[in-house]
Amino acid sequence: MPETDADLRARIVTGAIAAYRESDFHTVGPTEVAEHAGTTEESVRRVFPLWELLVVAVMDRWNNGNRRALWVVAERSGAVAYLRARLESGLDDPALVRLRIALLSAASNPEHPAAGWFRGQYRSSFEDITLALVRDVVAGREPRGTSPRHAAEQLVALYEGLQLQAMLRDDAEPLAGFDRAVVRMRTGWAAAAATV
Repeated sequence: MPETDADLRARIVTGAIAAYRESDFHTVGPTEVAEHAGTTEESVRRVFPLWELLVVAVMDRWNNGNRRALWVVAERSGAVAYLRARLESGLDDPALVRLRIALLSAASNPEHPAAGWFRGQYRSSFEDITLALVRDVVAGREPRGTSPRHAAEQLVALYEGLQLQAMLRDDAEPLAGFDRAVVRMRTGWAAAAATV
């Protein structure tokens, strides 16, 4: 049976992920994607007429797939455990972290063709963490009176900052750094809650 466009798109996304795993974000183009997907550049351009559409498809499968797969950790053990699991997952798959950080810059440019999608994804991810922290406070995993929104700001900043450091510092220990910082943050959340 001939391959459908949907099947071809799926294969090209898989090829793009393989290309990003092998090379830097800025060096991957239709040639590299076609090679990894086992197709032609013309086919890549036909089913993804805008490069940004392919990048969005890659992030939707790769990053959102990772988020969805690990969300059970948030449900079972809370937001802190979830972000720690994502940090650990990033150490096992550094190419995804490199791509995600590269795209944060694109998301900050309102003129970028996919900026709206990237920003929407970022907001949705942040809201997921905030909601998980609400549940954590109710369940007693985090101190009563903790501001879930402020705690989410701190945790996301810690998660993203440690990922960046792990990319740029050979001596970085992101999991140990995360654990140390969370202990201090929880002390601050409990102290702030006590004054409310």
